Amino acid sequence: MPNPFSGDGDWYKGNLHTHTTVSDGELSPQETIRTYAEGDYDFLALTDHDAVVDYYGLDPHGMTLITGCELAAGRGELDQTLHVVALGLDATPQLPDSYNFAELVAAIAAQCQLCFLGHPFWSLIEASEIVDLQGHVGIEVYNATCQHGCARGPSEMVWDILLAHQKRLWGFAVDDAHRSEDYCQGWVWVRSAEDSVAAILEALKEGHFYASAGPRIYDLGVEAEEVWVRCSPCRQIAVVEATPGGGFSTGRLAAQPPFEEAHLPRQFPDHPFRVEVLDDQGCKAWTNPFFSEEAAS
Repeated sequence: MPNPFSGDGDWYKGNLHTHTTVSDGELSPQETIRTYAEGDYDFLALTDHDAVVDYYGLDPHGMTLITGCELAAGRGELDQTLHVVALGLDATPQLPDSYNFAELVAAIAAQCQLCFLGHPFWSLIEASEIVDLQGHVGIEVYNATCQHGCARGPSEMVWDILLAHQKRLWGFAVDDAHRSEDYCQGWVWVRSAEDSVAAILEALKEGHFYASAGPRIYDLGVEAEEVWVRCSPCRQIAVVEATPGGGFSTGRLAAQPPFEEAHLPRQFPDHPFRVEVLDDQGCKAWTNPFFSEEAAS
């Protein structure tokens, strides 16, 4: 993945997973759009269950609206379904009559412009159940509704295990909003040439974004053995490497928080890594992973 912090374009804030009264959300599509516009979002995808919202006649309030929906099917080891968020749709995808996760994801991916896996920790989906899937671009690393509902919002462990298996998957922070307390709690910052559906979706596919539930990451430099980060004031900055025990955080430095900048070593240069920022409110931001061949890019 080319480093989005050293690329061209502007940063755009968006939410890619939320619900309305078209399925089981609290607000209507128009009310939901207004809520995110008032939260200074640049783009939004309404992703109701098994239904694509028709934006015709709705006021976008200056935002770019991306079509989407959330689908669930298959059966895991605990008899649970796999949830998939699909974006860039003309119609609701048709699902195969199968319990197989691989067939489900492949069918959805063929009918949308991109898709990612929803809340694996909430669903108790183990990494071993999804490590061989193809067609999706990432997983939800943070889901606000899952956090508020049962304290299973983060899915970092699943993500890191997949990265340790060299799976090139991006991490999305989302709201998955159903109730009023779920809105505007998790989002992505996308580096894109413009705020259009085509440009945003292309940037998402390429991993030109980072996820956040609060902190900002302003700049990031990657060298063969070191990572440099500049961010909003935070309690901790960490390089998280996809190998057992891998990584290094500001907790090992003599300096004390708050931190706004840090130079941190890469202890295992041959393994993928990501950067994570934690603020005083306990909220995080997550970069997408870098792989060894991209270390100096």
